[in-house]
Amino acid sequence: MSATLLTASAVSNAAAPVVDARDITAVQQQQTSQQSQIMAELILQVNQLQQEVRQLRGQVEEQDYRIKQLTKQQRELYLDLDRRLQGGAALSTSETDELSSGSTESSGTNSSERAQQAYNQAFTLFNEKKYPQAKSAFKSFVADYSTDPLASNAHYLLGQLHFSDKEYPEAEKQFKSVYEKFPETSIKDKAMLKLAQVQELKGDKAAAKATYQQVSKLFPNTTAGRLAKAKLDTL
Repeated sequence: MSATLLTASAVSNAAAPVVDARDITAVQQQQTSQQSQIMAELILQVNQLQQEVRQLRGQVEEQDYRIKQLTKQQRELYLDLDRRLQGGAALSTSETDELSSGSTESSGTNSSERAQQAYNQAFTLFNEKKYPQAKSAFKSFVADYSTDPLASNAHYLLGQLHFSDKEYPEAEKQFKSVYEKFPETSIKDKAMLKLAQVQELKGDKAAAKATYQQVSKLFPNTTAGRLAKAKLDTL
């Protein structure tokens, strides 16, 4: 029995290893360093994600602003087009300036003196809002000077007068004559836009849509082209 006790005591003494406190501290420091590194990386990732979110939010806000601006511009264009539809025979300032000048860009030759005088007289009547007399004068002009460059303008103004009087078939005919008889006329975009308006008022929305599409495609950078594009988005 004594031998057994001695043996157990020896085993007990042998099983108790010696642990260095410095090793424990080193392990703890290493773990702490790793945890700190992981936290630093997580914080960096969070900061990067926050920066990306701020950038995306800024882009969204910028896009939202642009969409609002485009919507506003489109609304203004549509309202301008609607005012033109309701404006009767009256011309916009740009139309008045272009048509009163007796533009001859539709051909390489100048109008004859007699044709210029006749046109000026008809336009004066139009500008003074003597519309019945102006209509008669322009009809005489396109009959007497059918090939004169100024006939393009005269057809346009006749179309405007018929449009104002709700004589839509005749207005359609006159606006088509502007560019069908004078393909190089500088007012082709305006005449086509007016034609689309006439077609719309006649109830032929399919033809109106096709003409609006043509105007917006052929003249994207003109007022007529932008008006046509704005109108298309409402049909």
